[in-house]
Amino acid sequence: MPHKRFLAVSLNPVMQRTLLFESWKENRVNRTHTHFLHASGKGVNVARVLTQLEDEVVHITHAGGEDRERFLAMCREDGLILAAVESASQIRTCVTLLSREKGSTTELIADAGPVGPDTDSMVREEFAKRIMDCDFLIISGTKAPGYSGDLYPWMVKKASALGVYSVLDIKGADLRACLHFGPGLIKPNLSEFCATFLPELAVEEHEEDDKVLEYAAEEMKRIHREYGSLTVLTLGASGALGWDGKELIRQPARQITPVNTIGCGDAFTAGLSHSLAKDEGFARALETARDCAAANAGFIKPGVIA
Repeated sequence: MPHKRFLAVSLNPVMQRTLLFESWKENRVNRTHTHFLHASGKGVNVARVLTQLEDEVVHITHAGGEDRERFLAMCREDGLILAAVESASQIRTCVTLLSREKGSTTELIADAGPVGPDTDSMVREEFAKRIMDCDFLIISGTKAPGYSGDLYPWMVKKASALGVYSVLDIKGADLRACLHFGPGLIKPNLSEFCATFLPELAVEEHEEDDKVLEYAAEEMKRIHREYGSLTVLTLGASGALGWDGKELIRQPARQITPVNTIGCGDAFTAGLSHSLAKDEGFARALETARDCAAANAGFIKPGVIA
C-alpha cells in the first residue's frame, strides 16, 4: 500500500508550561521543582503523534514574537516538519497543573492575541503549495483572532477538489461552513458537537446521558445523509461514539490512571487518521485512536505515545 502523506493545520500554537505537584491548593503558595516547557497546541500534538507512528506529516501554523525561535527549535528536536509563517504576534502560553494526590489535570488557558494582517494570506499560500503533495488533511482547533472566517472552508474545498481526505477536529461556525465541501470525517467532542448542531441541549463538557446520545446519533446520521461526512464524537472517560455511514459504533475508553490528559484528544485524532489512511476499517480506527489517547495520558508531555 502506498505511504500516505498528512498535512496538519492548526492556527493557535502554544508554549505549554506543565507543573507537577504532589497536591496543590487554591489561595495558597504552591511550590514544585518538577516543571516542564514544551511546544504544543493541537496541531503540534497531532503532528508529534503521527511522527511517532512513522507517518509523513507537515504541520502548518504561525509563530511570532520572542518565543518564535524557541518554539521552532523545540519542534525540530521532536523531528517535526513545520511550515510556520511569521504572525507578528506572541505565541500564547498555557499552564497545566497536575496533582498526584487527586490524579487531576487542571488547564489554565491564555487566549491568543490577533495575528498580523498578512498572516492569513501567507497561510493560504503555504497551504496551496503543501496540499498538492498530501493525501490527508487534518484541521484542529480554533483559529487565533485575525484570520478570516472563510479560511478553513477554503482549505477543505481545496482539499476536496484534489481528492484529499479531510479530518476536522473543529467546532461552531467553522465546522458548519466546512461541511458544505464534503470533509471525510468530523471529530468534535460531545459538548462541541451539541453546541454546534444541537444548541438547545446545552451539554457541558464530559456531560452525557442516553437521551443526549440519542439526539446526537440522529444528527450524525443527518450530517452523513446531507454531506457524506462520517462523525466520531469523543466522550472523555466514556470513550467515543462513531457513525460509519451504516451503523453506530460505541468504543469504550481504556481504564487507566492518567498522568496528564492534555493532548489526549489530539492523540485520538492522530491515531484515528493514521488507521483510516491505512484502510484498516472504521472500527479498527476507533481502537487505534483509543489506544493512542490512552498512551498519551501516561506521559507528562502532550502528544507523546511512546
